[in-house]
Amino acid sequence: MKKVILAFTTILLFTIGLSIKANAKETPREFYLIQIYHCSSNQQITGIDTYLKNIYLPYLHKTGIEKIGVFAPIANDTAIDKKIYVWIPMQSLNVLDRLDQAIEKLDPMGKNAITDLENADSSLPYTRVERIVSKSFKLHTQFEKKSSLIKSPNRIYEYRSYESPTENAHLRKVHMFNEGAEIDLFKRLNFNAVFYSKAIVGSRMPNLIYMTSFNDMADRDAHWKAFGASPEWKNISTMPRYLKSVNRNETVLMTARDYADF
Repeated sequence: MKKVILAFTTILLFTIGLSIKANAKETPREFYLIQIYHCSSNQQITGIDTYLKNIYLPYLHKTGIEKIGVFAPIANDTAIDKKIYVWIPMQSLNVLDRLDQAIEKLDPMGKNAITDLENADSSLPYTRVERIVSKSFKLHTQFEKKSSLIKSPNRIYEYRSYESPTENAHLRKVHMFNEGAEIDLFKRLNFNAVFYSKAIVGSRMPNLIYMTSFNDMADRDAHWKAFGASPEWKNISTMPRYLKSVNRNETVLMTARDYADF
């Protein structure tokens, strides 16, 4: 009997050891800070571009954040609310805390280029700044460090957010991307995704956010046509479990600023 108990205990400890080892090898999930500068004029957009290029991105690079994306909607030229999107990947929320602590240490009565964005004529540098914090999907834990596409003025970045009416509906939509294999379909069709994430802090909740990229607009349209015609999508999109999981979606087509890392 003692031998049986000993053998069972040995097997149990071995199994637990394998489980711990497997979990240790899991790739940690990332967090993404999305800062959206809302502007009312092209002058403000130019000022924010100058600030990001010469001050903010070099500052973030020095903190150890290597890849930062800066994007502008194609519709900015005609929009009343003009925007600049800054996408900052973080290995953990501790990075966000460290950035905030560094800002807190600055003397608000002094002058510092990181926080002093006011224009020389005292006009405001922007209308407001919107911040979103999102967490990478469990089956796509890291953003794509490389792409088969080259950096060019024609390259299109497609930012999508899907808001859900309830937390349960949101979880079902996230499940659709992960276990439902929608991410696998994006990969098979070579959508060149930058990241997939679920918002954990933001003005629109619950919400998931992701970004794909294409050579140009024609390439983008061709990819979505193939996506809509695929048997996988026709199957996924009609599953009862995923119906009514989104009540508002937003698509923003953008180009990347040449001074950023994408």
